[in-house]
Amino acid sequence: RWLTRGTSNDRQPTYSPDGEWIVFSSNRSGNLDLWRMSAKRSMVRRVTEDEAEDWDPVFTADSASILWSSNRSGHFEIWIADADGARPRQVSHDGVDAENPSPSPDGRWVLYASSAPGKDGLWKVHPDGSGATRLVAGSLAYPEVSPDGRYVLYASELMSDRVALRVAELESGEPVPFEIRVAAAPVKLSFALGRAKWMPDGKGVAFIGQNERAINGVYWQQFAPGRDTAATRRPLMAFDEGYSTESFGVAPDGKHLVVAYWDQVFSLMIANRLPFTAPRRPASR
Repeated sequence: RWLTRGTSNDRQPTYSPDGEWIVFSSNRSGNLDLWRMSAKRSMVRRVTEDEAEDWDPVFTADSASILWSSNRSGHFEIWIADADGARPRQVSHDGVDAENPSPSPDGRWVLYASSAPGKDGLWKVHPDGSGATRLVAGSLAYPEVSPDGRYVLYASELMSDRVALRVAELESGEPVPFEIRVAAAPVKLSFALGRAKWMPDGKGVAFIGQNERAINGVYWQQFAPGRDTAATRRPLMAFDEGYSTESFGVAPDGKHLVVAYWDQVFSLMIANRLPFTAPRRPASR
């Protein structure tokens, strides 16, 4: 069923750990801000209201706070606030581009991706902004901390026909012997491919991939370090040619997905009082 539908860009949905709320980014007010919706009653409330762009939201493990990426300081950094948007404060001090926050279950760390020259990769930082440490170097995105706090899942080789999902130890950054290759049609590459979430039990990974008709959708694959689990891959939803999956969130009970689709809409508008004067016709002879 549709939760929102219209001409605004509603995307990057994520559930609160208690399952009560869905927070997402939207430009429905004319500016890119964060909004939240009751998972039971579809009531929508505004969370942030700033002239800058706010996106990439996620709840902390206790559902009391939200993290997101914003350029309100002049460039994108990680920010934190109460769940209702009160008391916003900056967490990261990347200086160029910090995005895709993901908190650890114990509340000690916030993982994020940086594209700053010379220090690009996955970073972790304490919520008070201290202890910033690079875990994995490279052009990487979409870090997701596992439910038990042991691992961080991330995407590499974006915008290629073989996006790779890999895993590292949260404490040390050491690589874990596990990989998911997301095949894609070269003519339909997108940054959506490679967005991934841990399933609540930590035994599987949900991710955006393409089927044999090059349609984006959400797959599930078993997580088992040291094993090739490609044979376990299966779709979590029907792949619809009219709706290409852009981002998604997994409910805490693992029984529901909330999905943002690309839904192209064409509308007509009339413009009045145009500053135009018709040219004079030449005098007839």
